[in-house]
Amino acid sequence: MASLIWKIASKFSTPIKTLPRLTLPMQYRCFNINVILCNEFSDDIFINNVLEKTGLQLKKSVAKKLLASGSREWSLDYTCDSIQCLQSFGFQTAGLNKIFTMWPFIVVMEKKLLIERIEFWGKEYLDMDWVRSTAVKFPRLLAYDVKSNILPKIHYLYHFFKNDAAVKQIIRKYPYFLISRKGTIEERINCIAEIGMNPATVLTLIKRQPRLLYATSSGFSFKIVWLERLGFDRSEIVSLLLRYPSIFVTNINKLEEKVHWLVEVGYGGGSPRRIIWINPPCLGYTVKSMKIKFALLRDHLKIDLEQIHNCPSALGYSTKRLYNRIAYLKHLRLWEGPYQPSLGSFITKNDQDFCNLVAKRPYQHYMNFVDSLPADELTEKLSNTSI
Repeated sequence: MASLIWKIASKFSTPIKTLPRLTLPMQYRCFNINVILCNEFSDDIFINNVLEKTGLQLKKSVAKKLLASGSREWSLDYTCDSIQCLQSFGFQTAGLNKIFTMWPFIVVMEKKLLIERIEFWGKEYLDMDWVRSTAVKFPRLLAYDVKSNILPKIHYLYHFFKNDAAVKQIIRKYPYFLISRKGTIEERINCIAEIGMNPATVLTLIKRQPRLLYATSSGFSFKIVWLERLGFDRSEIVSLLLRYPSIFVTNINKLEEKVHWLVEVGYGGGSPRRIIWINPPCLGYTVKSMKIKFALLRDHLKIDLEQIHNCPSALGYSTKRLYNRIAYLKHLRLWEGPYQPSLGSFITKNDQDFCNLVAKRPYQHYMNFVDSLPADELTEKLSNTSI
């Protein structure tokens, strides 16, 4: 009997607008007669029909998300139209799987709106390659109306910066801020300018770190107050912001945790202000990562504490590369005596320059040494590190 009812029900594919809504609790409401028998059997048939009609190969987990989005509430044709629309703009199966995983509701978007938004980003403002790659990472970009939502934000940025190419560069690099209200974006830019920056300087800053357009104004203000408490004046804060803008998009509690640990182990002579001023990128490393590198240098490689403190940038260096290079210099007996190179003299160099300028040995000789190191030697040393 159930199969007979299903056969009859499956012949209907009328959109929800023409069918009465059932008076059931929200979680059980069905808007299309195709969904009345909402069981695993009918779900499989619906998904198979979608896949057959579109030629798409969806992962099972993605197919379930597609169903959960409410695509079954629309007709099969409507769902397939949305998918085929994306395919017509060059979206491949792998990309569509990612889009439906992150934002499956795109399949119930009106086809006309979907085309309008893709064409705006792909043909009028930027290019199709950017749209395809960005939609895979940020499909909600296509959720916003161009005329009422996106264009006012773009026009404001152009009015403030007077540089259309720079605005496009910011959007290309970090489109996520576009989900914010126009008033919120204005508030964030004004907050940055009020520190003492002109529009050209603000533009330079945001081009380097567009995530500032997504940072909360209150969080930005808290960091200004925090830096002032540490002894920075406004001109120094501007300089710090231009040197390392990421400090202003990092959680204030994490910043305080990092500074506390750096002071605790002796960096900056115990002065938080000096630590931040000398090497602000330290605030971008995790405490766990810094502890591992500090222990590697001090406890396993036996580097003098003064050298470690004089080179805080080593905390951001690759653990494996630090170990390999110092082990190589020790192997050559160059890590001892009056001609021992300083820690900072080689960590910023690539392998070729390290071999030519520091070790003064052929590059292949260094690579042979690295290959000869036991694969688990570094792991074993770090496993005994207390952090």
